[in-house]
Amino acid sequence: MERTTTVKWSSLKVGLVLVFAIAAMLWASLTGGGTSIFDPKGEFVCYFRNVSGLVKGSPVWMSGVEVGNVRSVDFVNVDSLRQVKVICRVKKAVWPMLTEGCRVQLGTIGFLGDKYLEVIPGPRQERMIEEMAVIPALDAGSAEAMFKTGEMALDEASSLLSNLDDVIARMNRGEGTLGRMTTSDSLYVQMTRLLTNLTALTASLHDNQERIIGSIEETADAISSLSRKVQDNSGSLGKIISDPQLYDNLAATSARLDTIMNKVQAAEGSLGLFVSDTAFYSETVNLMTRIGNLVSDIEKNPRKYFKFSVF
Repeated sequence: MERTTTVKWSSLKVGLVLVFAIAAMLWASLTGGGTSIFDPKGEFVCYFRNVSGLVKGSPVWMSGVEVGNVRSVDFVNVDSLRQVKVICRVKKAVWPMLTEGCRVQLGTIGFLGDKYLEVIPGPRQERMIEEMAVIPALDAGSAEAMFKTGEMALDEASSLLSNLDDVIARMNRGEGTLGRMTTSDSLYVQMTRLLTNLTALTASLHDNQERIIGSIEETADAISSLSRKVQDNSGSLGKIISDPQLYDNLAATSARLDTIMNKVQAAEGSLGLFVSDTAFYSETVNLMTRIGNLVSDIEKNPRKYFKFSVF
């Protein structure tokens, strides 16, 4: 006899609830992007030249917090910069941060991990965008470009290390100025000698400085002593400065000389006549001429003026 299995309605209800819960969780994990399926969401559009592996269901982040997911990724080929159209949906709770001026860019979770889309909020004073508005994208470059840039940087670093190794090898061989400085101690000896001479020179300058200061102090004392003597009317200089007799004598002498010069200019006296009268000059010239003629005649005819007799 065949046995009949009866399923109770209560057990069936529990099974149906479990199946519904599992389906809801599976759907939320695949399409919800880590957000609750019960949160109201708004959608916006963005275009990319290359999404570099961004897929449907990829998370959407804002300031490092997951706020939504990518609903669709489609080829549209509008122009060279708008090859791929991406529609994203984010929670309405963060929608007020999506103002005019906001931007989107692609990011990578880890070095070679999955892609995500980063939303950069706009200025708070700007107007909030509408549903299905287009948010401009910041082209951060593809992973291939980043790898190529990194490879170029590694090549440059390798070339730099090679050049540095060559420089160090030349230094070890004693080539060039750095090599001579590394392998020879002559520079050290010369520097030591120079420092010794500089030390001696500094000490000598210090001694000379002390002697100069001493000389200056002695000169200052002498000047101070001289000033005191002048103020006390001591010595000739003090009398010259403070005694008016010298000035009076000089003034009287100057007056007498002035009188003599006036007489000379007026042709008074012998000196005045000698200075002003030309007759004395003429007579003197004639006398000197006759004397000159007489001397010449004596040289020519000495017997005319001198007679010698031996016996």
